Amino acid sequence: MNSEGSVCQESKQLVNKGTDEDAEVLGQRSRSFQVISPYPDDEAAYCPTEKSSILEHRNNELHYEYIISCEATSDLNKEKTIAFLLKELDILRAGNKKLQEKLTKEDKEQRKLKLKLELQEKATEARIAEKTAALVEDVYFAQRERDEAMMSRLQLAIQERDEAITRAKHMEASLKLLENINPEENDMTLQELLNRINNADTGIAIQKNGAIIVDRIYKTKECKKRITAEEMNAVIEERDAALSQCKRLEQELHHLKEQNQTSANNMRHLTAENNQERALKAKLLSMQQARETAVQQYKKLEEEIQTLRVYYSLHKSLSQEENLKDQFNHTLSTYEEALKNRENIVAIIQQQNEELTTQLQQTLTERANMEVQLRHATEATQVANEKVQK
Repeated sequence: MNSEGSVCQESKQLVNKGTDEDAEVLGQRSRSFQVISPYPDDEAAYCPTEKSSILEHRNNELHYEYIISCEATSDLNKEKTIAFLLKELDILRAGNKKLQEKLTKEDKEQRKLKLKLELQEKATEARIAEKTAALVEDVYFAQRERDEAMMSRLQLAIQERDEAITRAKHMEASLKLLENINPEENDMTLQELLNRINNADTGIAIQKNGAIIVDRIYKTKECKKRITAEEMNAVIEERDAALSQCKRLEQELHHLKEQNQTSANNMRHLTAENNQERALKAKLLSMQQARETAVQQYKKLEEEIQTLRVYYSLHKSLSQEENLKDQFNHTLSTYEEALKNRENIVAIIQQQNEELTTQLQQTLTERANMEVQLRHATEATQVANEKVQK
C-alpha cells in the first residue's frame, strides 16, 4: 500500500509538471499568435477563452490517463504481493512442520534418555544393594568364624590349663609318696646297713638287713623308673601338644591369611580393615613368638630329660648313697624348675586368654559398628528408592 501511494504521488507530480509545461507552451503560442494575429480587434476576447478550454481539455486527458495508470499499477502490485505472501506462507508452514517433527523427535529421545537413566540408576542401586548384602554376609561369616576360632582357642587353653593343673597335682602327690616311703630306712645310710650286716650275729639279721638293702635299691630303681617315665610321658605329651599347637597355629595363620586376602579384596575402601589386618598381623607375630618360646622350652626339657637319662645310666650301680641323694635332689630341683616353667606357661596362657578376650571385645565392638554402618546404608538406600519412586 505504501508503494501504491508513492506511485500515485509521483504520477500527480508528473501531471502537475505536465500541466505547468503545457501552460508555458500555450503562453508562448499565445504570444506568437498575438504577434501574427490577423484580427487585432478581437485579440483580447479570443485569447483567454481559448487558453482555458485547451487547459481543461489537457487536464481531463491527463487525469483520465493518471487514473487508468494508477488502477493498473495497484492491481499488478496487489497480485504480486499476494503471490509473494502466499509463497512466504508456504515456506513458513514447511519450516513449522520441520520444527514440529524435530521437536517430536527430541521429545522421544529425551524420554528414551530418561528411561535409560532411570533403568541405569535402578540397576546401579540393585548392584550396590547386592554388593552391600554380599559384603555384609562376608563380614558376618568372617566374624562368626573368628568368634568360633577364638572360642575354640579359649576352650583349648582352658583344657590345657586344667591338664597342667591336674598334672602338677599328680606330680605333687607322687613326690609326697616318695617322701613317705620308709622314713626310718631313709634315715639310715648304706654304710650303716652294711655295718649292721657285718656286725650281725645271726643269719636272720643278715637276711633282714640284706632284704632291706635290696628292697631299698629296688624301690629307688622303681621310683627312678616311675619318675623318669612320668617325666618322659609329660615331656612327650607337651611335645605333642606343642606340635599340635604349632600345626593349629599354622592352620590358623593360613586361614587368617585367606581371610585377610578376601577382606582386602572385598573391603579395600574401608580403613578399619587395614587396622584389623595390622592387629591380626601383630597377633600372628606374637603367637609365632610364643610358639618359638614354647618350642625352645620343650627343647630345654628334652635336654634335661637326656641329662636325667645320663644320670640314671651313670648311677645304676648305686655305689654310694650320697650320689643317689644328689641325683634325687637334682631330680627334685629339675622337677621344681619344670613346675616353675609350667607356672610360667600357665601365666602365659592366662595372658593369652586375656588378650583373646580383649580381641573378642574389639571384634564385638567392630561388629556393632558394622551393624550401625549397615543400618545407615540401608536407610540411605531406602531414602534413595523413595526419591526415585517420587
